[in-house]
Amino acid sequence: MKKTVSILSLVLILMVSCSKDDNDGCTPINCLNGGTQTADCGCDCEEGYTGSNCATKLVPTSVKITNITVKKFPDTNNGNWWDTFPNSDADIYITINNSSDVEIYNHPTFYEDASGLNVSYPFTLTPPLIINDVTGIHVLNLFDLDTFQDDFITLLLFRPYDSSREGFPTSITLANTTNTFECDFTLEYSF
Repeated sequence: MKKTVSILSLVLILMVSCSKDDNDGCTPINCLNGGTQTADCGCDCEEGYTGSNCATKLVPTSVKITNITVKKFPDTNNGNWWDTFPNSDADIYITINNSSDVEIYNHPTFYEDASGLNVSYPFTLTPPLIINDVTGIHVLNLFDLDTFQDDFITLLLFRPYDSSREGFPTSITLANTTNTFECDFTLEYSF
């Protein structure tokens, strides 16, 4: 009888120690970059990330620019008014050139007598500009609209997608190297 109880105890211990755990025997992994764990111990990754634990950041196939807000630009032309008759500020508009220096966008409207100091000028891109060369250097140009010949004011070099940015921000602020031209960009990404 003592031997039967010992064998039953051993069988019971083995059954308890061999029972399945809650995750069907898989080892959970830590999902990164907003990924969520699945029932089979994998990860469902947020858009723009891949890999078993969502650690790999994808390069978008295109970036859509929907809005550019000019926040700062040179208020004068080396101390002179941008428009000399009558003495007034610049009538600003923007253009964008691609990495081959071909103009790919020219905004159809402008802001009259725009001040380069502490005033924001939003340009809604209608239709939005879709860029496929997402890592190429593009140029945002700022011009003063004039009757005979427009004045070039300044420029800003930018990459629609920069892998050093945290995640895939829908709004970024960029400035030129001299910090005289600053803009907010509103972006959307496709993968």
